Amino acid sequence: MTCLVTGFPSKIAALQFEWAWQNTHQTRHIAPDERITQANTKQRFSPRTGKVRKRAGRPRMSMHDKLANLHILLRAKSFERWPLQVKFFAEDVYKMWHRWTVNMPEVIRQGIEVEMDESVLQKAALEEDPSNPVGIHKIDPTYQRMKTTLEKSRKLLVVPNNSCVICRSSLDSTKEMALVCSNQECNSIFHIGCLSTHFLNGEYGAQDAIVPTHGHCPSCESSLNWTDLVKDLSLRIRGEKEVTALFKEPKRRKKTVKESAKSAAIVDEDEAEEPDVLADESDPEVDFDDVLLQSDYEDVDQMQATPSGGDEWKLVDELNEQDTPSASSSAVKVRKAVIEDSDWDEAEVID
Repeated sequence: MTCLVTGFPSKIAALQFEWAWQNTHQTRHIAPDERITQANTKQRFSPRTGKVRKRAGRPRMSMHDKLANLHILLRAKSFERWPLQVKFFAEDVYKMWHRWTVNMPEVIRQGIEVEMDESVLQKAALEEDPSNPVGIHKIDPTYQRMKTTLEKSRKLLVVPNNSCVICRSSLDSTKEMALVCSNQECNSIFHIGCLSTHFLNGEYGAQDAIVPTHGHCPSCESSLNWTDLVKDLSLRIRGEKEVTALFKEPKRRKKTVKESAKSAAIVDEDEAEEPDVLADESDPEVDFDDVLLQSDYEDVDQMQATPSGGDEWKLVDELNEQDTPSASSSAVKVRKAVIEDSDWDEAEVID
């Protein structure tokens, strides 16, 4: 793919533009005197009926002709105010487009973006990282970028007693179409008719236009794109499925049968690779005469060194009771309490 045109208001609008681009010799969006290619009339004879049928054949077009027709369609009255974007994925085709537009006296509206995809030029470096899409895969066809704006507008319109910033009248979002400023720091709400008139009055060359393309917010003076405002409105009114999918929390991915079997096989391999603590009797390198059994360790634990510090050892069970000091042999000294004479013994008794 060398070129892609995006930004159509609907699927039907995209099909209209595609048919006009493929059939520039027949489309009514291009005046007959401005057409670069003309239709080739073909005749077909029917031997059964004996009649000759004439129909217009599609002429062959070169790359230069296709780019020239694209330039004409972008300047046509039917498409010039659409928020279209043209992106090239081939550098040589983009250079051909640039040479054509430089020599043309007519220019495309300033709001239509025509650019070269820079990721294609760095394709070799970006292909190594799968997280960085390249070319057409970089385009996001979802409403993910509208999530923040949509969340803000839903919270603002839930509050009752809203009013339009332009006409200062009440605004009921359940009965009227309301637009919300896309600036996150601005909470302005407008009637769709009030904001449309405000944008058209401030847009140069839009005296005969019905739908605006862009404008500035009356409150925060930030630049607003009309298509973004209307897209937010469309999602709130008739995009219930898209909004539900947009705010739906991702589910945890369950393991498949193959993954479960694979993890079980890995556990079995780990258990099989564990070394055996007990030696095998068939191992010739192990001398079982030198191996201590568990009972030998228990006997060693029951042994205790003699108090004299010699080399002899005695079992705990064989120790005499005489070796342990008894409580009766220890003398217990009892301290006698001494009570001294008190001075109250000589006190006189008063009757």
